[in-house]
Amino acid sequence: LCDQHNALLIFDEVQTGVGRLGELYAYMDLGVTPDILTSAKGLGGGFPIGAMLTTTEIAKHLKIGTHGSTYGGNPLACAVAEAVLNTVNTPEVLAGIKAKAKLYVDGLNAINAKYNVFSEIRGKGLLIGAVLNEKYQGQAKTFLNSAMDEGVMVLVAGASIVRFAPSLVISDEDITLGLARFEKAIASLV
Repeated sequence: LCDQHNALLIFDEVQTGVGRLGELYAYMDLGVTPDILTSAKGLGGGFPIGAMLTTTEIAKHLKIGTHGSTYGGNPLACAVAEAVLNTVNTPEVLAGIKAKAKLYVDGLNAINAKYNVFSEIRGKGLLIGAVLNEKYQGQAKTFLNSAMDEGVMVLVAGASIVRFAPSLVISDEDITLGLARFEKAIASLV
């Protein structure tokens, strides 16, 4: 569609990139190649860095001074990003993310079968959202606080989605323990 209309295809992969969804970048599973891609967060493995990647054709239009930043090209940040990419971009880590995602989703479905609090569990890789059903609409923050009381850190995405975005190298044992604690948190609310 972008090619038909001579429009750039830009992927913002600040959250979804560097393995989060089970591929190095999400576009790699979609059969398209973006003209421009943004990457950050996971790119530094906790160290601050951001990047804009582009095709050779688009790069031809960037002249010195047209794209830059105050801290651009920091050698330490670049070395960290290289180490992160070398670690994450392996078949073992990327396949592990997909297996861990299944463990998470299966665990959340089991919790939901028992407590009936979610209308949908969605996501890809290790970016998972559990949508609260009609009875619990607007209470995601309550679920977050209850999870924190049980020692589990979850996120919210709006008022009605509890979000999970764990470490890409989280152990199966930690997933199981975290889900057990999350189940306790839910049990205290319903």
